[in-house]
Amino acid sequence: MTATELNHPRGGAAPDRRSTPPTATAEQHPIAWSVLLHLLPGAALTVFIVLAAPAVRAMGLPSVFALFAGIPLVIVPIELGILLAHAKRTTGSFSLRATVVYRERLPARRLVPITAGLVAWFAVWLVLATAVLDDWIAARFFGWIPDAILQFSMVQEAGESAPTAALIVLVVVAFVFNGVVGPVTEELYFRGYLLPRIDRLGRWAPVLNTVLFSLYHLWTPWQNLTRIIGLLPMTWLAWRRRSTQLAMATHVTVNLVFLLGLAALILGGGA
Repeated sequence: MTATELNHPRGGAAPDRRSTPPTATAEQHPIAWSVLLHLLPGAALTVFIVLAAPAVRAMGLPSVFALFAGIPLVIVPIELGILLAHAKRTTGSFSLRATVVYRERLPARRLVPITAGLVAWFAVWLVLATAVLDDWIAARFFGWIPDAILQFSMVQEAGESAPTAALIVLVVVAFVFNGVVGPVTEELYFRGYLLPRIDRLGRWAPVLNTVLFSLYHLWTPWQNLTRIIGLLPMTWLAWRRRSTQLAMATHVTVNLVFLLGLAALILGGGA
């Protein structure tokens, strides 16, 4: 029986997705394989950050630029490579239509307010968690982590030795890759490819996907609780609506807002 037949039983009306949980829509991954696919790109990026952060600091740049460099050099090639390899293996072409399953598009009149609400929730929760939880969790449970990881997300000595022109160029590159290309690739991979392949789990699918997506950020384990609580509504709605578009819009907006604040801090420090 096809997914269409499952969703539209012969002789019956199409179910209301608002009241009927989605059924499995793609070939299903074994849980162990799904865990590996969720975590592998993050492990590779963490190794890159550990190796690159000292060189980045030696150039007078904030350590966070090691992450920004890792997006185009590690994350995009691995995740997009897996998507394209799957497409080629299953369809004989590099089209992602059969690989990215959740392709429902919401009209702008619904997409914009839903995205705005999800971004507002994440922003408010992030501010509260950063003020209360993250430092406490990092100090209590993750003091053993190498400084290259603990310090990478801190803007230290920003602009004291790096020319302002160089910082501007790097910030622009960060907007392109960490603000747009990276989030789009991650949503195609995590919500468009991996989430549908565990959706046999029903309502547990977005929970597992959110937890694994948070753990994928191996370079900031002290923020796992913050990410899980902040991102679960987005993942749940992407699953419910079968819309990678919704997850993309939210993820891109969150990253761009974060980068605006970071750019002001970095360039302000270099003024």
